[in-house]
Amino acid sequence: MRYFMILFCLIASVAVGSFARPASDGGEVVICGKVLNRDFYPNEREFRLSLSYFSGQDICYTTPLRDDGSFFFRFPLCDALCEVSLANYAPRLYVSAGDSLYLQIDFKDLLHPVVKGSRAALNQGMQHFVGEGYYLPDYYYAEDVRASGEAFDKAVEKGYEERKQRRADFLTRYSPGDDVAKLTERMLLADYCAERFRYAREHLRQILIEKRMDWKQEMAGYEALLPEVNALLSDEVITSAHFRLLYHLNFYLQYRRYAVGDESFTDMDLVDEQQGNMLSQFLLANMLGNSLVHNDTVDFTAARPKYDALVQVPVLRHAVDLLYRRTMEYLQHPEGYSRYLLYGDASDSEAEQYMAPLRSLIDKHRGKVVYIDFWGVHCPPCLAEIEPMKKLRARYSTDDVVIISICGSGKRADYERILQRFSLRDTAIESLFLEDWVDSSNWSKIRKHLDIDGIPYFLLVNKEGVIVNYGSMVRPSWPQTPVQIDRLIAK
Repeated sequence: MRYFMILFCLIASVAVGSFARPASDGGEVVICGKVLNRDFYPNEREFRLSLSYFSGQDICYTTPLRDDGSFFFRFPLCDALCEVSLANYAPRLYVSAGDSLYLQIDFKDLLHPVVKGSRAALNQGMQHFVGEGYYLPDYYYAEDVRASGEAFDKAVEKGYEERKQRRADFLTRYSPGDDVAKLTERMLLADYCAERFRYAREHLRQILIEKRMDWKQEMAGYEALLPEVNALLSDEVITSAHFRLLYHLNFYLQYRRYAVGDESFTDMDLVDEQQGNMLSQFLLANMLGNSLVHNDTVDFTAARPKYDALVQVPVLRHAVDLLYRRTMEYLQHPEGYSRYLLYGDASDSEAEQYMAPLRSLIDKHRGKVVYIDFWGVHCPPCLAEIEPMKKLRARYSTDDVVIISICGSGKRADYERILQRFSLRDTAIESLFLEDWVDSSNWSKIRKHLDIDGIPYFLLVNKEGVIVNYGSMVRPSWPQTPVQIDRLIAK
């Protein structure tokens, strides 16, 4: 996902190239403006704009804040009205293809940005609602309400009523148009449902841990909310509140499958379970987007007919299409992003230095395919990949492929026990303990730069030293991993 963000950092001012081509049913949006009293925050150098979408599948654009205080975004978007956020300064803006907004932001008065241009009344009204304290997306409680479903129900209903009263105060003060009134109402309802399913997923998980059989009775109220959720997903504007609801609901649906004894279900099973409901479109788009941000186009290709027939929500199609083009562009032309990973760019002048150990590791094996595994001793998914990695090692000659295993967490004694347990010393896998490779300070910088937010994490490098794939998907047990290695050897 970070590649997608960095790519758009390079093209934020003028959207060009294969990624920036508008979808067939869309066009471009321009958001520009001026900052007043810039010297109040002199270190602010760039602005970041993001499309509201699923967690972990961020679609972001950055642009420099010029010396005169001006900024400029141009980016592709679908014809439907979508929510975007200018981080820290205009948290919710609503635009569609062809729109143009002008923002005036005063660094001494951040609560009152001025919005002009397309849909100015809608956007100005939403800035008042969000920026002036009328909108509270997160629910907080004065006491612990987790122990009792009754206590939670009472607390969340009270919180919802308080939020509706705040909205009523906002409507009385500003008298916005019907579009603002409707949008704020739906946002509050989405937040309310999100909070209920946040609690439901946690409570159902606890029921599973305790192996209780009464889950259907306790979850009946949440099941009754599902028609309301499907109605929300039919809204004209899908906001960040809707996507937050979907985040919690997705976990709830997974735990529900476990509760009925199905431990082998797939993400596609969850999609099929919701056939005929709006929810199925969102589940499928989320599933395919997750695979694409991990540089996997196989699932998307296999599910393409179903995707084309099922997913009709414009923002979903727009985002998935962007992610697919991003992934294909990287897989076909990985040189640019590989250079960023290994050397950094102008925004991080130290990267070339702290990434030197990784470059040295790769350069040492130029002329061979290099496969690197970052793992930890207390990571079950990491340990589950060791036997598949041994099979991968046995598949190839050491003249063609180098496999390096780097243990990035745990004590040395535990690391040695893992090596002995899996007989890794008896293989041609090059095993390294972290402190024998880099110190902890340098490792934290490498980890942040590579965007390693979880392990196991893998790098696949071609004979020329170019990182051609990365992340958690290209694991030893993934059927496509040897396919990709075979191609690299043949080149």
